[in-house]
Amino acid sequence: PRGVDRRSMVLTSESDSKAAFEMLDERKEGVLNKTQARCWLRCMGWCLLDSELDAMLVGGSGSDKSAARTPRSTALPERTKWGLHQLLEINEANQHRQNASLKQLQAALRRLSNNRAKISRDRLMELTTNDGGLTELDLNQVLAAAGCYTSRQLEVDQLAVRVLDRICDPPSMAEMSDMMS
Repeated sequence: PRGVDRRSMVLTSESDSKAAFEMLDERKEGVLNKTQARCWLRCMGWCLLDSELDAMLVGGSGSDKSAARTPRSTALPERTKWGLHQLLEINEANQHRQNASLKQLQAALRRLSNNRAKISRDRLMELTTNDGGLTELDLNQVLAAAGCYTSRQLEVDQLAVRVLDRICDPPSMAEMSDMMS
């Protein structure tokens, strides 16, 4: 997928794809469940809601309502496992799909900040850990990667730019360790 300013993702070579798959395949079964497959797609640079990633995984366009019109008796059972080859095909088949954009992330952050230019770190922590499904460590890692680890007030537009930039060009583990210390 494309990232900020239509740049391609940096770490999405075939070997990176395989490494991400192997890391997520904790049981070494050669397949990923739906949650793991979503994580793999996010490793490939997709910044989409779970429902949109699920649509990619089952072959839909995300806006296709035909599955809802299909009678249950004729519907095929939903896939629950994906191998690396299948995920690579899904990723390739969806290259035309609109990924999250800078404007979408800025708008989401502005909604969280009540349409203010800044949001306090504490408020963002409260919102993302209570309702967003993130842990405090998750948010700290995101903020560190975006260069905002010590900031008490976060400028929402700049934060969006930095987050998407780091999605497109993620820091190494050594860089993350330095940022978090």
